[in-house]
Amino acid sequence: MKYFYLFLFLFFSSVSLNQAEDNLPLLGDPSSASISLSGEYDLGRLWLSIFRSSVEEYEDPLTTTYIEDLIYRISETSEVRDRRYEFVVIDDESINAFAAPGGIIGINKGMFLKTEFESEFASVMCHELAHLSQRHFARSQSQVTALGNALLILGSVAVAAASGSPEGIYLGPALIQQLSINYTRSNEKEADRIGFNNLVRAGFDPKGMSSMFQKLQQSRGANDEEFSYLMSHPLPKERITDARLRENSIETKGEYRDSLDFYLIKARSIVSSSNNPRDLIKEYENILRSNVNQKSIVAAEYGLVLSHKKLKNFPSAFKLLRALLDQFPNNLILQTTLMELHLEEENNFEAVSVGETLLSLNKNNYAISKILSKAYLQNNQARKAEIILSELSRNRSSDPSVWYQLAEAQGLAGNILGLHRSRAEYFMLTGRYDAAIFQLREALKLSKNFFEIRESIVSRLEDIFETKKALRELS
Repeated sequence: MKYFYLFLFLFFSSVSLNQAEDNLPLLGDPSSASISLSGEYDLGRLWLSIFRSSVEEYEDPLTTTYIEDLIYRISETSEVRDRRYEFVVIDDESINAFAAPGGIIGINKGMFLKTEFESEFASVMCHELAHLSQRHFARSQSQVTALGNALLILGSVAVAAASGSPEGIYLGPALIQQLSINYTRSNEKEADRIGFNNLVRAGFDPKGMSSMFQKLQQSRGANDEEFSYLMSHPLPKERITDARLRENSIETKGEYRDSLDFYLIKARSIVSSSNNPRDLIKEYENILRSNVNQKSIVAAEYGLVLSHKKLKNFPSAFKLLRALLDQFPNNLILQTTLMELHLEEENNFEAVSVGETLLSLNKNNYAISKILSKAYLQNNQARKAEIILSELSRNRSSDPSVWYQLAEAQGLAGNILGLHRSRAEYFMLTGRYDAAIFQLREALKLSKNFFEIRESIVSRLEDIFETKKALRELS
């Protein structure tokens, strides 16, 4: 029922301009409170489920963990009030990122492929956080009709996705472009300014923003589609000039944040995108022979580990990884990679042993939990995998990959009722409402003797029916 009331609320809140509820300053625009913070949150979550039905996500828990840690860290120095974020990492090699209402942050894998330093990557994240903190989407909805149009777009996308219409595949990305259009040139300049200030406060090199802009600017003449960030973020030369003026006004300090983890995650993206790991091995070996900084050397060594792993050359991969662990024994990415390496070689007992040790030292760690549950499944310990993933689903109930893996574990553990319910959650989070309804109806057949579970399933079905009804009415 909640989404039906959400739409009613959004329509009425756009009329009443409930500024008092949020106590939000006007930010120079009387429409800044046209959608409440709670309204943006619900709208964003609904939009994300629809968007996820039309994109392929990059499933790498270590990358997800890095992004979450970074954004929560830079949020501490940002102006974002509502920090209930949702992250979607898209398996696309173009350089793109976006912020959607309600704390939705999308990042293409290409962001790691094309950025050289953590400050460049962080500058884009700070820019997107600025869009959220200044609530540019809400401020763009200056009239009731504008908000209505946004909801109509949402409705048509949802109906297309729910009905299995192929048009739904194209409407998800189209809505991203519509959201980007709503961010005007003045919004972009404001996000540059506020994002730059946050970049500095967070301890990154101020030159990261102009360096990133320069990369994008240089790509414009090459007609290079991999830099699709330009499509949604117009980049006139004065924005580069503004960034340089700002960085020149900052007193230079000796050390800036530039974590090793960024370079390791970048290496993961490079190897995962490569169709020829043998060529990558040659490239990384050339880097090791050149006179580069330590982080680049470590990243190259890690890239060699991953490349040998991809080629199933396990002795070389283990030798290289253990040498890295001798240098950085407390690095969690390297430690978790050891578990992955055992898992890939089907050393299931060793993978479980490493994973259990790591999880005991890093309670509820997302990446470790996801990979350990995979190790349990591979080691025919489905019930243990179900326990870990059930706990993860309580803490991360909006993560579709958790529900997908949980359903697999429940099926192997013989918990068929749980399997159907987890599948339903997965389908709801990815905008496939009819598939979710089917799974819940199957669960209902198995819940005859469990009154509380049956009531919960019926309530979930009502949520979906009301959501579909409201979306059809809007479209």
